[in-house]
Amino acid sequence: MHAFLTASEKAAVVPPPAPAAPPSGAPAVVLGGNDDTRLLLRGLLRLHRHRVLLESPSREAVERLPQSAEVKILVLDAGTEKGEAWADDLTQLLKGRADFQALVILPSSDPGLETRARQAGARATLVRPFAIRDFIEAVDSLGTPPAAA
Repeated sequence: MHAFLTASEKAAVVPPPAPAAPPSGAPAVVLGGNDDTRLLLRGLLRLHRHRVLLESPSREAVERLPQSAEVKILVLDAGTEKGEAWADDLTQLLKGRADFQALVILPSSDPGLETRARQAGARATLVRPFAIRDFIEAVDSLGTPPAAA
């Protein structure tokens, strides 16, 4: 007897996959980081039903997004940037773009980096390494309006 199932036997035992649910989370943009990081973040966002409208290593791509683009969440990986140019980039990206809520992934828990991210307009930050659950919770929190001050 063979330990492997034939295609017809598999069909009888393994139900077909359920159709994928449509994305329901806020549309997102992944910016910065290396190719592997962007691929991972994009996959996590999609797995948790967010639409990823753009992923790019540079802010120029985001600047070209029309104001009418449905972007709600900007995930910026500052961990691979040299110096603090990412903060200046974030400040420029958020200027006049009330549709963006930014999450910055920081390379360390240096309080100065956290302060710089907040000053640049980030509504949330995460420090590497981080748990997937923490990333998804941070992204999901950005899909809701900020609390009134």
